[in-house]
Amino acid sequence: MHPKSSLEAGSLFFRSALRHLTRRIAAAYESPADVIALAIGGLEESLSQRVRESADGYHSFLLNQVHEAQEDERRRIARELHDRIGHGVSVAHQQLALSEVYRPVDAARAAAKISLAQQAIQETMENLRQITSELHPQVPVKSLEKSLIGFLETVEDDVGSVRLEVSGDESWARPRVLDEAFLIVREAVRNALGHGRPKIVLVRVDIAPHELSASIQDNGCGFDPSRARERGGVGLTSMRERAELLGGRVLISSEPGSGCLVELFVPLKRRAGEQ
Repeated sequence: MHPKSSLEAGSLFFRSALRHLTRRIAAAYESPADVIALAIGGLEESLSQRVRESADGYHSFLLNQVHEAQEDERRRIARELHDRIGHGVSVAHQQLALSEVYRPVDAARAAAKISLAQQAIQETMENLRQITSELHPQVPVKSLEKSLIGFLETVEDDVGSVRLEVSGDESWARPRVLDEAFLIVREAVRNALGHGRPKIVLVRVDIAPHELSASIQDNGCGFDPSRARERGGVGLTSMRERAELLGGRVLISSEPGSGCLVELFVPLKRRAGEQ
């Protein structure tokens, strides 16, 4: 309870109790002044103690709220750095390594890889500027499909084949939903290609008026999701947290040797007054 409410309640109780006690004491004692003074002192001391306890409790409550807000912000910073900065650095490193491989045999392809690395670095620098500006992306995803196509162009011909299918009207989803969905899907594809060593990854995104859903399925080596949770990988945690912040969920199904399926579900029903 807020200290102001405690003081108001204490004041109301004090006035009510004082009127009642004054009548009872005046009827019971010939010289009631000393007894009334004693009663007033006892009431004041008791109420003051309880108001102080209430204030201390409210102070602890505020400290807990601040602590939770700080923890939420730390997790948000970790997600932004992993998904936006980590991705760009990883892509740039991969493209530079491939340029070294192609340089002796295909100079044109090596030059193309260097160009992709430069593009990834430029995008990373822009993301870093956005993150340092209140840790919020200033330029949201305008088209989920185009953003995914652009991402897949940087990885598809170097590792496993990735097939993308997007259906539905993107205008049914808020810009923030599209932005977060892109980061989740991108992270799932990155994990599949980076850890699963699949020959093919199938990505499907369906946007309906009530829900955005996505699936990322690969035929790679798979893994044990329970062991991945125990290791506390940032990527899987980031995907789940981003979905939960949208009121959605991420489901991961996998077994060693059986590939992996990542599913995303985000409700799109807008509440009154929501932009």
